[in-house]
Amino acid sequence: MAHRKSKSRKELKALNVQELRAKAKEVEDHLFQLRMQFKTGQLGSTAMLGLARKELARVKTLLGQKERIAKA
Repeated sequence: MAHRKSKSRKELKALNVQELRAKAKEVEDHLFQLRMQFKTGQLGSTAMLGLARKELARVKTLLGQKERIAKA
């Protein structure tokens, strides 16, 4: 499975908190699949792991920012 193209920062910023939580769960699941492929020797490019981790960090950062704004 090839790495899915991540959404741009603008597209991620447009999502609400619930959508960001769903996106984070989706990326975590994808990252898990990549790790399993890596461990079994089926992963073609290990760079996909880094891309998925960065995308997850982006989503979680935006989610944290939006949650803090919602609490204020």
